[in-house]
Amino acid sequence: MESRSNEQHDLNWVSVLEHHAARTPDARFAVTGERALTYAGALDQSLRLAGGLAARGVGFGDVVGLLSYNRVEMLLTVFAANALGAIAMPINWRLAPPEVRYLLEHSGAAALVCDAELIDLGNAATDGLGLERIAIGREPSATSTGWRSFDELAGSAPVQRVHASGDDVQRLMYTSGTTGRPKGVMITHANLAWKNAAHVAELGLNAADVGLACGPLYHVGALDLITTSLISVGATTIIHRQFDPSAVVDEIERSGVTCTWMAPAMLRAVLDEPGIGSRDMSSLRLIIAGGAQLPIPFVERLQTTFPNAWLADAYGLTETVSGDTFLDRASVRSKLGSVGRPCQYLELDIW
Repeated sequence: MESRSNEQHDLNWVSVLEHHAARTPDARFAVTGERALTYAGALDQSLRLAGGLAARGVGFGDVVGLLSYNRVEMLLTVFAANALGAIAMPINWRLAPPEVRYLLEHSGAAALVCDAELIDLGNAATDGLGLERIAIGREPSATSTGWRSFDELAGSAPVQRVHASGDDVQRLMYTSGTTGRPKGVMITHANLAWKNAAHVAELGLNAADVGLACGPLYHVGALDLITTSLISVGATTIIHRQFDPSAVVDEIERSGVTCTWMAPAMLRAVLDEPGIGSRDMSSLRLIIAGGAQLPIPFVERLQTTFPNAWLADAYGLTETVSGDTFLDRASVRSKLGSVGRPCQYLELDIW
């Protein structure tokens, strides 16, 4: 794939990270447990990882698979791939080995970055494929022969990122819908930039926000409705490795979380947490949900438990970087069952 960056303005997703690293270098980019990474640190680590990937043969237009539980290394890998003009491909870790293998083969992936806790799945899915394999989280052991260390690659000399036009592919997301094999959705740098801008305008996101990514980052809900949208304004994202309703309640109270995305089943699990009614949930101003109609008693429980939160019921597609329509705060009860109006830069037809 050839870049058309000479014909179009540079819209590389990495430029967003550069912007905030230059202006607010010490602002928190992401928090995982006790580890906090600044915007300056995230940019440096991403460009160093890009150098390591380049040394292993990854270049413009190559696909880098990403099989991992939620962790900051996922975001760094996306930025590192994009710095080279390569395409990041988050993979659902709930898939069986043959399903993961199909995605790698169908996409022509040049590399797979894999969480050490998912090495067995990674081994089974990549046996005989001959792609570059990188393990996150520990030095490769006897059970992960043939895997390079993520930390080793991230210790490489940094590279200067390439320009990417709006039409260059930023990310590949496989979605199966209801029939047939999964299909690769090609999200461009322009797709992401415009949808981030629409989310910021619609949801009032700003640099003071503290987001919680508690859903899987292989899904556009957690990855884009919260994480990339918050990165676009220089805000902080707290990352939970996997969804745990008790940990969500603790995090909101402890860290003053202001916004999050959760599927309805996740919201119900949080509401069912013992003693939640006595916890301080006042910091949460925005809950993005969608995927199922919410009954009035459920909405009332949410409004009682999170008294300052706007329940933004939404509709969106992987193909459109999610978050296409949102139900405004004033209509949460009067228009219950509606997913609201289209956000900016979106045309919507009703058939």
